[in-house]
Parts: sequence; C-alpha cells; structure tokens
Amino acid sequence: MYDLNNINLPERLSKEAILEKTNQEEILRYYIGTNFTINKAFRSPLRKDQVPSFVVYSLSNGELRFKDFNGAQGSCFDLVMILHKVSFIEALNIINKDFNLKLNGNSNTTTYQRQYKEYKPDKIEYNKKLLQFKPQVFTKKDIEYWGSYKITKQTLEKYNVFSAKYIFLNKNLILRYNNYNPIYCYKFDNNIKVYRPFANKGEYKWMSNVTKDNIQGYDALDFSRNTLIITKSLKDVMCLHEMGFSSIAPQAEGNRNQYEAIDNIAMHFDSIVILFDNDDTGIKGAENLQEYLSMESKVIFIKNIANVKDISDHVKLHGLNISKNLINNLINGKNMESSNS
Repeated sequence: MYDLNNINLPERLSKEAILEKTNQEEILRYYIGTNFTINKAFRSPLRKDQVPSFVVYSLSNGELRFKDFNGAQGSCFDLVMILHKVSFIEALNIINKDFNLKLNGNSNTTTYQRQYKEYKPDKIEYNKKLLQFKPQVFTKKDIEYWGSYKITKQTLEKYNVFSAKYIFLNKNLILRYNNYNPIYCYKFDNNIKVYRPFANKGEYKWMSNVTKDNIQGYDALDFSRNTLIITKSLKDVMCLHEMGFSSIAPQAEGNRNQYEAIDNIAMHFDSIVILFDNDDTGIKGAENLQEYLSMESKVIFIKNIANVKDISDHVKLHGLNISKNLINNLINGKNMESSNS
C-alpha cells in the first residue's frame, strides 16, 4: 500500500503561497517590464504616456502598490489582471506559470505574452556600468531554440553561452527569463553580451559591456584549420562550427574598432573568407573589412531568398549538410553568389 503521508503534493495556489515563493517587487518589475525606482514616477506600462505618471509606492505595512494617474491602481495581482484582462484566479495562474512556481493551480490556464505596443521603456545608459546575470540550467525552450539552428548544448558550452534567469544592471534586477522571452548571455572574460531573440528592437534585445578586445568565437577558435571565416554573429560562428569550419565575428559588422584584432587573428590562417549578411550593412561592412586586412581575403554572401540572408537562417531552413555544401561551393567559386544576387 502507498503511504499517503509521504507523498509531496504541490502547495495549493493562492496569493499567500505565491508571496512565499517570490515577492511583490519581483512580480511588479517582471510585468512592468522595465527598471524603476519605488516612489518615483515613470512612464505608464498601461498606455501611451509621454509624461511620467505611473508610480510604485510602499504602504506602512510593507505592501507595494501601483498608481496610474489615469485612475488605475492596486497591488501586483491587480496589475496582472489589468494587463491581461483576466480574473483574480486567472492572474494567480499566470504568475504561477511565468515564475515557474509549481503551485497546484489550473494547469489549463493559458499564460499570455506581454505586448506593450505603445510603451517603450526608458533608455538605459549601461556603458561602463555593472552588467551581471544569474545563469540557470538550459531549459527545454533553450534546447528547442538553439536546436532549430542545429546548435548543440555542447557547442553552447564551448562558446560560453548561458541561459540567464536574471539580468542585473548596477545590481538592480531589470530582466527576468520566461519561456516567451528567454535570455541568453555570451560571456567574454569579465564582460557579457545579453541576447533576447524574441524581444522587439528598443526593448533590450541586445545589451553588453564588451570591449574592442572581445572577438566573438576567439576563445574556442581552432587554429589547426587552414581557412578562417569571419562572419557577423556568434550564432553564425556556432553554426559554422557545427559544420566543421573555424570562425570568428566582430561585435557588429561595421565595428572598425575590432579590425586590428581581427587582422592579428587572421594572419594565423592560410586563407580568409568574409561572410556577412547579404544586406546594405553587411555588404558595406565586408568591403571595409576586406580593404583593411593585411592578407588577401574572399567575400561571399548567402543569396537573399525568403529573408534568408545569413548562414544561421540558412541552416534553420535547409539543415547543416546543404548549408555546408553551399559554403564550400561559395569558397571554391562554384555557383558563386555575389552581393548583387
């Protein structure tokens, strides 16, 4: 017979159970979606707001509440109800799922991806400031995302790519991982680059404190190969690694500050290939880099069909083998595709 006393049942979902596992401030910061200071007004996440008129404040009993000067106010739970237009019980279930609290609620409740179509968070000036992250074990979502580009967990580890549970700026929590908007960190010595693939531009899709010495892919570079491919992103570097190519990338296609470091690396290889995006920025960046390099180099592009303009998107659409054959053909001059394709 089973001993029912020894079965660990999930704790029942309630407001009190949620606040035992997390706190009001974390919930507010997560659903507001930007950094803020308690008792200081900022632009409302509930509507288009040119003048700061939304405030989070603390009551004498420690409870945190928000007030929007258009009339909306309440607790962190009220905020979720307003944002998602749901009942109190549904709001509890959304928080339970988004924070992965594993409380015994309604497993059929659908969580919603936050969409602040009119709201843009305040710009953060993060240069020369402390940018930190808390790593976590790769989730199923992470494996699925990187796997769609045929990038394995082993390759992610080789290139110091982490799944990040939290992002901190000057020790303040500003971003938190969720399955709708995962966070990845590329680690370069003591510096990091934050990547949120599903975030909209202007909503911290990228953040970094990297320097001109942080060349993407350098720490895992295989110098035993004859050919070096200089591409435009660490994702592309890892895709090329899965095909057996040695590759590095500047932090951006037009980053002239890294040309000298790239040139020093390139001199260790017999042949150099430049593979940037097949768009105006990539074409111009490839031309500038080719002109700067001491060694003769070859510029190749992926033919821009169906919005596929880089090697990682090509891998996602066609797989590793076809993509590898394409790269070899381009390098060898077979069916050569130019920037005019």
